[in-house]
Amino acid sequence: MSYQKIFSAIILIGCLSTYLNAQNDTDQDDGRYQKELSKTPSFSIYGDNYFVTGTRINESPNSQNSDAKYQLGFKQIISRDLLPFDTHLFFTYQQISFWDIYQDSFPFRDTNYNPSIGLGRLLFDKAGEINGGLWFAFEHQSNGRDEEDSRSWNYFSLLYYKAFSDKFHSSLEAWAPIGTKDGNQDLLEYIGYGELTATWRPTDILFIEGKFRKALRADWRGSAQISVNLRYSKRTNQFLYLQYFVGQGESMLDYQMNSNFLRIGIVFKDLLFWD
Repeated sequence: MSYQKIFSAIILIGCLSTYLNAQNDTDQDDGRYQKELSKTPSFSIYGDNYFVTGTRINESPNSQNSDAKYQLGFKQIISRDLLPFDTHLFFTYQQISFWDIYQDSFPFRDTNYNPSIGLGRLLFDKAGEINGGLWFAFEHQSNGRDEEDSRSWNYFSLLYYKAFSDKFHSSLEAWAPIGTKDGNQDLLEYIGYGELTATWRPTDILFIEGKFRKALRADWRGSAQISVNLRYSKRTNQFLYLQYFVGQGESMLDYQMNSNFLRIGIVFKDLLFWD
Protein backbone atom coordinates (compact mmCIF):
# COMPACT_ATOMS: atom_id res chain seq x y z
CA MET A 1 0.00 0.00 0.00
CA SER A 2 1.39 3.41 -1.01
CA TYR A 3 1.87 6.21 1.49
CA GLN A 4 -0.88 8.18 -0.26
CA LYS A 5 -3.45 5.48 0.49
CA ILE A 6 -2.22 5.18 4.07
CA PHE A 7 -2.59 8.94 4.52
CA SER A 8 -6.08 8.85 3.00
CA ALA A 9 -7.09 6.11 5.43
CA ILE A 10 -5.77 8.17 8.37
CA ILE A 11 -7.86 11.17 7.27
CA LEU A 12 -11.00 9.07 6.97
CA ILE A 13 -10.41 7.45 10.36
CA GLY A 14 -9.86 10.87 11.90
CA CYS A 15 -13.13 12.16 10.46
CA LEU A 16 -14.93 9.07 11.73
CA SER A 17 -13.52 9.65 15.21
CA THR A 18 -14.75 13.24 15.08
CA TYR A 19 -18.16 11.98 14.07
CA LEU A 20 -18.33 9.44 16.88
CA ASN A 21 -17.41 12.11 19.42
CA ALA A 22 -20.08 14.38 18.00
CA GLN A 23 -22.59 11.55 18.07
CA ASN A 24 -21.94 11.05 21.76
CA ASP A 25 -22.96 14.68 22.33
CA THR A 26 -26.39 14.06 20.78
CA ASP A 27 -28.90 12.54 23.12
CA GLN A 28 -31.99 11.81 21.09
CA ASP A 29 -33.93 8.60 20.56
CA ASP A 30 -34.62 7.05 17.17
CA GLY A 31 -38.20 8.35 17.17
CA ARG A 32 -37.13 11.96 17.48
CA TYR A 33 -34.41 11.45 14.90
CA GLN A 34 -36.85 10.02 12.37
CA LYS A 35 -39.25 12.88 13.05
CA GLU A 36 -36.57 15.46 12.28
CA LEU A 37 -35.36 13.51 9.24
CA SER A 38 -38.91 13.43 7.89
CA LYS A 39 -38.91 17.25 7.82
CA THR A 40 -36.03 17.36 5.35
CA PRO A 41 -37.03 17.24 1.67
CA SER A 42 -36.53 13.95 -0.20
CA PHE A 43 -35.26 15.86 -3.24
CA SER A 44 -33.19 19.01 -2.89
CA ILE A 45 -30.37 20.96 -4.46
CA TYR A 46 -26.89 19.76 -3.59
CA GLY A 47 -24.21 22.33 -2.94
CA ASP A 48 -24.28 25.71 -4.63
CA ASN A 49 -26.11 25.83 -7.96
CA TYR A 50 -24.71 28.83 -9.82
CA PHE A 51 -24.01 30.51 -13.13
CA VAL A 52 -21.11 32.97 -13.28
CA THR A 53 -19.00 34.64 -15.92
CA GLY A 54 -15.68 36.43 -15.70
CA THR A 55 -12.06 36.63 -16.72
CA ARG A 56 -8.51 36.01 -15.59
CA ILE A 57 -7.03 38.47 -13.13
CA ASN A 58 -4.19 40.75 -14.28
CA GLU A 59 -5.03 40.25 -17.97
CA SER A 60 -7.00 42.41 -20.37
CA PRO A 61 -10.32 40.61 -20.91
CA ASN A 62 -10.73 38.93 -24.29
CA SER A 63 -12.47 35.90 -25.79
CA GLN A 64 -9.56 33.61 -24.92
CA ASN A 65 -9.21 34.37 -21.20
CA SER A 66 -12.89 34.93 -20.34
CA ASP A 67 -15.61 32.33 -19.93
CA ALA A 68 -18.76 31.22 -18.13
CA LYS A 69 -18.86 28.57 -15.43
CA TYR A 70 -21.87 26.87 -13.94
CA GLN A 71 -22.52 24.19 -11.37
CA LEU A 72 -25.66 22.09 -10.94
CA GLY A 73 -26.36 19.51 -8.27
CA PHE A 74 -29.18 17.62 -6.61
CA LYS A 75 -29.60 15.19 -3.74
CA GLN A 76 -32.18 12.42 -3.35
CA ILE A 77 -32.86 10.59 -0.09
CA ILE A 78 -33.45 7.01 -1.26
CA SER A 79 -34.69 5.58 2.02
CA ARG A 80 -35.86 7.24 5.23
CA ASP A 81 -35.85 3.93 7.11
CA LEU A 82 -33.01 4.13 9.56
CA LEU A 83 -30.04 1.92 8.77
CA PRO A 84 -27.26 0.97 11.24
CA PHE A 85 -25.92 3.94 13.26
CA ASP A 86 -29.13 5.87 12.46
CA THR A 87 -28.04 6.53 8.90
CA HIS A 88 -30.09 6.96 5.73
CA LEU A 89 -29.29 6.12 2.12
CA PHE A 90 -28.81 8.95 -0.39
CA PHE A 91 -27.77 9.66 -3.97
CA THR A 92 -26.20 12.87 -5.27
CA TYR A 93 -25.25 14.23 -8.65
CA GLN A 94 -23.15 17.29 -9.34
CA GLN A 95 -21.93 18.75 -12.62
CA ILE A 96 -19.62 21.67 -13.29
CA SER A 97 -19.08 23.09 -16.78
CA PHE A 98 -16.66 25.60 -18.27
CA TRP A 99 -18.21 27.35 -21.25
CA ASP A 100 -16.28 29.56 -23.68
CA ILE A 101 -19.28 31.76 -24.45
CA TYR A 102 -17.14 34.60 -25.86
CA GLN A 103 -15.65 32.45 -28.63
CA ASP A 104 -17.21 31.59 -31.98
CA SER A 105 -19.76 28.74 -31.74
CA PHE A 106 -19.73 28.99 -27.90
CA PRO A 107 -17.85 25.70 -27.23
CA PHE A 108 -17.82 23.93 -23.88
CA ARG A 109 -14.20 23.62 -22.78
CA ASP A 110 -14.78 20.94 -20.16
CA THR A 111 -17.61 19.38 -18.17
CA ASN A 112 -17.03 17.35 -15.01
CA TYR A 113 -19.60 14.79 -13.83
CA ASN A 114 -19.76 13.66 -10.22
CA PRO A 115 -22.39 11.10 -9.10
CA SER A 116 -22.25 9.49 -5.64
CA ILE A 117 -24.16 7.08 -3.42
CA GLY A 118 -23.71 6.74 0.31
CA LEU A 119 -24.95 6.91 3.87
CA GLY A 120 -25.75 10.08 5.79
CA ARG A 121 -26.56 11.01 9.34
CA LEU A 122 -27.87 14.33 10.64
CA LEU A 123 -26.47 15.59 13.93
CA PHE A 124 -28.38 17.52 16.60
CA ASP A 125 -27.50 19.81 19.45
CA LYS A 126 -28.75 19.27 23.01
CA ALA A 127 -31.85 21.30 22.25
CA GLY A 128 -32.79 18.90 19.48
CA GLU A 129 -31.99 21.28 16.60
CA ILE A 130 -30.09 20.09 13.53
CA ASN A 131 -26.56 21.47 13.75
CA GLY A 132 -24.58 19.32 11.36
CA GLY A 133 -24.19 15.98 9.68
CA LEU A 134 -21.87 13.31 8.39
CA TRP A 135 -21.96 11.74 4.92
CA PHE A 136 -19.93 8.75 3.72
CA ALA A 137 -20.08 7.99 -0.01
CA PHE A 138 -18.63 6.20 -2.99
CA GLU A 139 -18.04 8.77 -5.74
CA HIS A 140 -17.05 8.84 -9.38
CA GLN A 141 -15.72 11.90 -11.17
CA SER A 142 -14.93 12.17 -14.87
CA ASN A 143 -15.10 14.58 -17.77
CA GLY A 144 -16.62 12.24 -20.36
CA ARG A 145 -13.74 12.66 -22.80
CA ASP A 146 -11.73 9.95 -24.57
CA GLU A 147 -8.09 9.33 -25.47
CA GLU A 148 -5.61 11.95 -24.21
CA ASP A 149 -8.34 14.26 -22.87
CA SER A 150 -9.93 11.56 -20.69
CA ARG A 151 -9.93 12.25 -16.94
CA SER A 152 -11.61 10.07 -14.30
CA TRP A 153 -11.21 8.57 -10.84
CA ASN A 154 -13.19 6.74 -8.16
CA TYR A 155 -12.95 7.42 -4.45
CA PHE A 156 -14.54 7.16 -1.02
CA SER A 157 -15.40 10.46 0.62
CA LEU A 158 -16.29 11.45 4.15
CA LEU A 159 -17.82 14.87 4.84
CA TYR A 160 -18.34 16.28 8.34
CA TYR A 161 -20.42 19.46 8.63
CA LYS A 162 -20.79 21.52 11.81
CA ALA A 163 -22.82 24.62 12.62
CA PHE A 164 -20.81 26.30 15.38
CA SER A 165 -23.23 29.22 15.66
CA ASP A 166 -25.89 30.99 13.62
CA LYS A 167 -23.08 33.02 12.03
CA PHE A 168 -20.31 30.47 11.44
CA HIS A 169 -20.44 27.01 9.84
CA SER A 170 -17.58 24.79 8.69
CA SER A 171 -17.02 21.43 7.05
CA LEU A 172 -14.15 19.05 6.45
CA GLU A 173 -14.19 16.57 3.58
CA ALA A 174 -11.60 13.86 3.01
CA TRP A 175 -11.28 11.45 0.11
CA ALA A 176 -9.44 8.17 -0.45
CA PRO A 177 -8.90 7.07 -4.08
CA ILE A 178 -9.64 3.51 -5.18
CA GLY A 179 -8.55 1.81 -8.39
CA THR A 180 -6.73 3.65 -11.15
CA LYS A 181 -6.97 7.29 -12.17
CA ASP A 182 -7.35 7.36 -15.96
CA GLY A 183 -5.40 10.18 -17.60
CA ASN A 184 -4.63 11.90 -14.29
CA GLN A 185 -2.36 9.67 -12.24
CA ASP A 186 -0.89 12.66 -10.39
CA LEU A 187 -4.26 14.34 -9.69
CA LEU A 188 -3.90 14.22 -5.90
CA GLU A 189 -0.55 16.00 -6.16
CA TYR A 190 -2.57 19.03 -7.22
CA ILE A 191 -5.88 18.79 -5.32
CA GLY A 192 -4.70 17.06 -2.14
CA TYR A 193 -6.71 14.63 -0.01
CA GLY A 194 -9.40 16.88 1.37
CA GLU A 195 -11.15 20.22 1.45
CA LEU A 196 -11.85 22.63 4.28
CA THR A 197 -14.84 24.95 3.95
CA ALA A 198 -15.71 27.86 6.24
CA THR A 199 -18.80 30.07 5.93
CA TRP A 200 -19.39 33.31 7.84
CA ARG A 201 -22.75 35.10 7.85
CA PRO A 202 -22.25 38.57 9.36
CA THR A 203 -25.85 39.52 8.47
CA ASP A 204 -28.93 37.58 7.38
CA ILE A 205 -28.39 38.48 3.72
CA LEU A 206 -24.60 38.23 3.42
CA PHE A 207 -22.58 34.99 3.28
CA ILE A 208 -18.79 34.92 2.89
CA GLU A 209 -17.33 31.49 2.14
CA GLY A 210 -13.90 29.99 1.59
CA LYS A 211 -12.97 26.55 0.23
CA PHE A 212 -9.37 25.45 0.62
CA ARG A 213 -7.31 22.51 -0.67
CA LYS A 214 -3.60 21.81 -0.17
CA ALA A 215 -1.53 19.08 -1.76
CA LEU A 216 0.98 17.18 0.38
CA ARG A 217 3.93 19.02 -1.08
CA ALA A 218 6.33 21.74 -0.02
CA ASP A 219 5.24 23.99 -2.89
CA TRP A 220 2.00 25.94 -3.21
CA ARG A 221 -0.04 23.35 -5.10
CA GLY A 222 -3.65 23.49 -4.05
CA SER A 223 -6.46 25.98 -4.42
CA ALA A 224 -8.62 28.57 -2.71
CA GLN A 225 -12.10 29.64 -3.73
CA ILE A 226 -13.51 32.71 -2.00
CA SER A 227 -17.10 33.76 -2.60
CA VAL A 228 -19.33 36.62 -1.51
CA ASN A 229 -23.07 35.88 -1.56
CA LEU A 230 -25.65 38.69 -1.27
CA ARG A 231 -29.20 37.47 -0.65
CA TYR A 232 -32.09 39.24 -2.37
CA SER A 233 -34.32 38.85 0.69
CA LYS A 234 -34.93 36.53 3.62
CA ARG A 235 -37.70 34.81 1.66
CA THR A 236 -35.50 33.42 -1.11
CA ASN A 237 -32.45 31.20 -1.57
CA GLN A 238 -31.23 33.27 -4.54
CA PHE A 239 -28.08 35.35 -4.15
CA LEU A 240 -25.93 37.69 -6.18
CA TYR A 241 -22.63 35.84 -6.36
CA LEU A 242 -19.00 36.92 -6.66
CA GLN A 243 -16.47 34.08 -6.94
CA TYR A 244 -12.68 34.20 -6.95
CA PHE A 245 -10.67 31.03 -7.68
CA VAL A 246 -6.90 30.68 -7.54
CA GLY A 247 -4.83 27.51 -7.80
CA GLN A 248 -4.94 24.15 -9.54
CA GLY A 249 -7.67 21.58 -10.09
CA GLU A 250 -10.53 23.87 -11.07
CA SER A 251 -11.37 21.60 -14.02
CA MET A 252 -10.36 17.98 -14.58
CA LEU A 253 -9.07 18.60 -18.10
CA ASP A 254 -6.60 21.29 -16.98
CA TYR A 255 -6.07 20.21 -13.36
CA GLN A 256 -2.33 20.95 -13.58
CA MET A 257 -2.87 24.50 -14.84
CA ASN A 258 -2.86 27.43 -12.45
CA SER A 259 -6.16 29.33 -12.59
CA ASN A 260 -6.75 32.86 -11.38
CA PHE A 261 -10.36 33.80 -12.19
CA LEU A 262 -12.80 36.39 -10.91
CA ARG A 263 -16.43 35.70 -11.91
CA ILE A 264 -19.82 37.17 -11.05
CA GLY A 265 -23.36 35.85 -11.43
CA ILE A 266 -26.21 34.26 -9.51
CA VAL A 267 -26.31 31.33 -7.07
CA PHE A 268 -29.05 29.20 -5.51
CA LYS A 269 -27.99 27.90 -2.11
CA ASP A 270 -29.07 24.99 0.08
CA LEU A 271 -30.03 26.70 3.35
CA LEU A 272 -31.02 23.59 5.36
CA PHE A 273 -28.58 24.36 8.17
CA TRP A 274 -29.15 28.12 8.15
CA ASP A 275 -32.89 28.85 8.04
